[in-house]
Amino acid sequence: MRILMGLVVCLSGLGPLRAQEDLRLLGNLPEIVSETSGLLVIGPQIITHNDSGNEPLLYYLDTVNLEIQRQVRVEGVLNTDWEDLAEDTDYVYIGDFGNTRGTRTDLAIYRVAKQDLAAGNTSVTADRIGYTYEDQMDFSGTTNSDWDAEALVVRGDSLIVFTKQWQGNGTVAYRIPKSPGDHLALRSGAYAAGGLITGATPRPGGGYALLGYTSVLQPFLIEVPQTNDTFNFPPETRRQLLDIGFGQAEGITADASGRFFVSTESFSNSLASLPASLYSFTRDGEPPGEEPGEPGEPGEPGEPGEEGGEPEPGHSNQPGGLVIFRAAGSDELRYELNRPAPILARAVFDTAGRMVLFENAPEIDAGRLDIATLNTSVYYLTLYFRGAILSEPFLRY
Repeated sequence: MRILMGLVVCLSGLGPLRAQEDLRLLGNLPEIVSETSGLLVIGPQIITHNDSGNEPLLYYLDTVNLEIQRQVRVEGVLNTDWEDLAEDTDYVYIGDFGNTRGTRTDLAIYRVAKQDLAAGNTSVTADRIGYTYEDQMDFSGTTNSDWDAEALVVRGDSLIVFTKQWQGNGTVAYRIPKSPGDHLALRSGAYAAGGLITGATPRPGGGYALLGYTSVLQPFLIEVPQTNDTFNFPPETRRQLLDIGFGQAEGITADASGRFFVSTESFSNSLASLPASLYSFTRDGEPPGEEPGEPGEPGEPGEPGEEGGEPEPGHSNQPGGLVIFRAAGSDELRYELNRPAPILARAVFDTAGRMVLFENAPEIDAGRLDIATLNTSVYYLTLYFRGAILSEPFLRY
């Protein structure tokens, strides 16, 4: 019996995974940057900012204790929806291009001189780089759009913006001159990301890394080798899940030593509450030896058993069988894994595919689940591992 889950992890383009080196949680971020979006590491500090509707402020954080050391206001601009940071030798670039509904006609990237930031000022001014996408024709905003964007890198004399495609579940790279003025963003390449792209950074040693998360908040990394002068996604581009548990991953940056930093925004709903956090990890140079995703236009998910399809319960590349049992009359569900593996999260779905319970890794009482709040019906216990899902039905009576 197939699970009809609308919130299933997309496994498209995933093969054997290689864990990140030295991955660790640095800590929770201060409440004032709970809506962290962009990240940029400069010396011993990390710069971040909040996203839509917040003050046009850059926050400098100490990477050891995560305390805010400094705040800098960007004068004369609004934070309509700041989403990412990038840099070159002379400037820091702020991407004000969040555009969930695709209705914005004022997309901009603000350019701030590094010498002004280095001077210790509490406020700076910025040049405006405005743009429109060359192939966007619809601004009606009837649904979440493929013209949203949250990721930015510098490439030579150009800025590369990566879209966050709510409908296509992929990303398109657009090239923009990095000089002030109004420009047309030219399409350079596309990739079937299998999720929402939320950040980008140069890879130490060459190429780029894109950050994103799936529909159940599983963060992933896409590593793009060195590209041509315009920017594209070579066949060697690779995608892998990140070992940081579940979270709304928003920002990514890397220092000269090869250490990556990833931030997650605070997230809360009736099922889970996750604080804004900062993680770090290193990579061992080359992209992992897994199957590449498909370059080109983002595609639709396939049938079960094909790339992009939903896994069958208890099948696919699961890390061990799942055995469920419960004592008569008990409100506690028990389960065992034949080959135990680290569980990143677990959920319970009803037969209509609605998620009715969710727990992130720190909340899980391994092998036990309280089902007292569930009505009499058939449900599916679903366990999420790194790169795999395991699900089995049970009866609540």
